[in-house]
Amino acid sequence: FVNEATTLRRHLQSLHRGEYLQWAAINEFPSMLPQDSKRRCEEASLQSQSSLDSHLVPKDRVVQYSDSAFREAAIRWLINTDQPIHALQHPDFKMMIDVASRAPTTAGVKIPSHGKTREVIIDLFKASLSDLRTRFQVSHL
Repeated sequence: FVNEATTLRRHLQSLHRGEYLQWAAINEFPSMLPQDSKRRCEEASLQSQSSLDSHLVPKDRVVQYSDSAFREAAIRWLINTDQPIHALQHPDFKMMIDVASRAPTTAGVKIPSHGKTREVIIDLFKASLSDLRTRFQVSHL
């Protein structure tokens, strides 16, 4: 009687290898001897190369600043968002560009989502209404 299967396999490998391999071939059974199992494992690892895909994270391409690249981006923005040409000269647009130009180069500019932008606009509107109420001292506006 053998306590563990691995002990039995090592015994078969060292003393009865020939008979075991003959039996395995007749019964179409893969050899479970330690050397054969190890060889199959090594062959399998050589056939399937590991992949780096799960470790790679796509990064946004950093566009180098130039006056011509900025002009082209501004014109594309004007056209695609149907802005008037004078929007580029608006003080708020210039302020937005100045603020964005001071962003850390590693972090870039985080553009707020649609929902967050909507939420901030509604909050600004409510604050403006509250200010108008206090200015005109009206209870319902």
